Amino acid sequence: MFHKNDKVVYANYGACTVSETDASMTMGGIERSYYVLLPLRKRGGTVYVPVDHEELIRPVIGRSEAEALIAHYDEIEPDTFTDCNSHSVEEHFKRLLRRCDCATALCVAKTMQMRIAEQESKRHLPSSLYTRLLDQAGHQAASELSAALEVAEEELVAFIENRGRQAASPGCE
Repeated sequence: MFHKNDKVVYANYGACTVSETDASMTMGGIERSYYVLLPLRKRGGTVYVPVDHEELIRPVIGRSEAEALIAHYDEIEPDTFTDCNSHSVEEHFKRLLRRCDCATALCVAKTMQMRIAEQESKRHLPSSLYTRLLDQAGHQAASELSAALEVAEEELVAFIENRGRQAASPGCE
């Protein structure tokens, strides 16, 4: 059970704040209770999730887990799935993103970055599929990381770069 003001992750909406936990609505003559979620991303909107579908919602990762993911980003192995059929490739990576797991989203983003760089090194335009998947994975990961680290999503890259500089510079004694 989630509580008001909890930060959660729900599907493609990314990180959200629970604004209500027992909103009653009647649809098709059936009254149900809903969680009312407010996405933290700028696109806004309100999301209603039936309380009996609570398994589709999970808490945002903790700050320490977010920091560990960032610290170990270079160690994340890209996904090696390949197929000649672009629909199979798209379905594979969308299936991974539907897990709504931050580490998996980072893996997909890293994979797409590498594939786009490979195409560009051959002087090809990047595949629109790869750029779409990179966008989706990047937003999914950034949404959750920014919520866990309590920084605005727009400031996340600067926050990570600043942390990297702090880790690289020797401490004052």
